[in-house]
Amino acid sequence: MVLRFWPFFFSALAALAGVTGCGQPATVAECEEIIERIARLKLQEKRPDDEKYIREEIDATKKALADTTMKHCVGRRITDDAKRCMREAKTSKEIVEQCFN
Repeated sequence: MVLRFWPFFFSALAALAGVTGCGQPATVAECEEIIERIARLKLQEKRPDDEKYIREEIDATKKALADTTMKHCVGRRITDDAKRCMREAKTSKEIVEQCFN
């Protein structure tokens, strides 16, 4: 399942990597929150009532993307507005297209 989400994660992390000059460096926890939020929204589209499945897939996704997260997200600049947008987004597409662009 993780591979299906790869384009969304890569797009979000790539957009975050391109942000410079404002905000503060993203922490490991913030980067994991981004991954979790995108995964949760995508998974809820498919199986909204299966929290156990969603949690297992989120955990697997975080593990699979750990190296990528460290390389492309941690330490990159992230603004409070981008974090707020990500937390309030209703879809993963919204996160990628509006929060980190």
